[in-house]
Amino acid sequence: MSEVYYTDARADVPLPDIAKGKASFFQAEYSLVNKLAKLVQKSGVFNIVEKGDHVAVKMHWGTFSTTRTIRSIFIRKVVELLNEKGAYVFLTESAGLGMLNPRCYGIGRLKAAQIAGYTFETCLAPLIPADGLRGFNYKRVKINGLQLKEVYVSKMIAEADKVISCAHVKGHPRGGIGGAIKNIGVGCVAKPSKFMIHIYDEYPQIDKSRCDQCGKCYEICPAGAITEDLSIIPEICRDYRCLGCNEVCRDKGAIPLKWCSSKDTAIRIADAAKAVIQTVGAENFGFLNFILDVTPICDCVPYSDTPFVPDVGILASSDPLAIDKASLDLINQSPILPNSILTKPIENKIAAIYAESFQCDPNYLLQAAQKLQLGRVKYKLQKI
Repeated sequence: MSEVYYTDARADVPLPDIAKGKASFFQAEYSLVNKLAKLVQKSGVFNIVEKGDHVAVKMHWGTFSTTRTIRSIFIRKVVELLNEKGAYVFLTESAGLGMLNPRCYGIGRLKAAQIAGYTFETCLAPLIPADGLRGFNYKRVKINGLQLKEVYVSKMIAEADKVISCAHVKGHPRGGIGGAIKNIGVGCVAKPSKFMIHIYDEYPQIDKSRCDQCGKCYEICPAGAITEDLSIIPEICRDYRCLGCNEVCRDKGAIPLKWCSSKDTAIRIADAAKAVIQTVGAENFGFLNFILDVTPICDCVPYSDTPFVPDVGILASSDPLAIDKASLDLINQSPILPNSILTKPIENKIAAIYAESFQCDPNYLLQAAQKLQLGRVKYKLQKI
């Protein structure tokens, strides 16, 4: 049984005492930022960090007009606590799958981070793209996964001494739950692995019967894997697999790809998380799950829906499976917010959102992580 530490989001100020003049509204200990610091101290989740360590704080920077990412004031506190240990701290995130959108490039990610309020000035640490300028800076790792046998781990993650995952917990139409496992399983890998997580095809192929010879795929391919007669060379494409050719051809459908089922995507996310943990070392990870602004879909999309449960709080653990299971349980125990995607009380809330449209259940990810021995599904929740 793993230990998961928890601080809730309530600021339970003593109103009767304040009304009588025996207490004040201005009590900083009720701030969730200060409760986060206490959580870190009591849980010992940062005890892995030593002076001189290069520490990657892995988080999601959002996508330009995303509005409910983790607030920068929390990330600043995380960095402050790590700086006190004498660590070299940097904030990091990987590029998205594709070649058309700015979020698919390191610099585009940095611009999105700035819009969301994540800068050196606000967070006290530099922001460094985990997988380089275009998402192809990686270390190739062999694993014995449930479906994946090779994973392209982002180079900055592979080079870090320690990794602190700061996950904004929310729903996800393919992975089920966006928590610690997804934060490292998708967010810490480069484009080729993002391709393998989401798509069944080993490589894209051009359907000559639908191709009109426009040449857009040839122009966008960063690998030079497409010949002048518009054929894809698998041996060159394999280390890129960026999705660019498919993106520029979607209207014509000459480069079709079969996207994975939600269940298989969840399994592959767990496989990728195994590779990331194997690369850095399980003993070198700490996990913080922010169960705040719990939206139906991940921060990859350029909008944020209304949260479907109230703010719960922040969790800390050294076990990614236990902290995600605890997060899911706390979400399922919470009431539904009005005017959200859910309209009636239900036990498995995220599954209810995506069961019909995506056949998705967050338990797929947790079950795969359990099979891969990424942690323990049983936990003891200790409230701070």
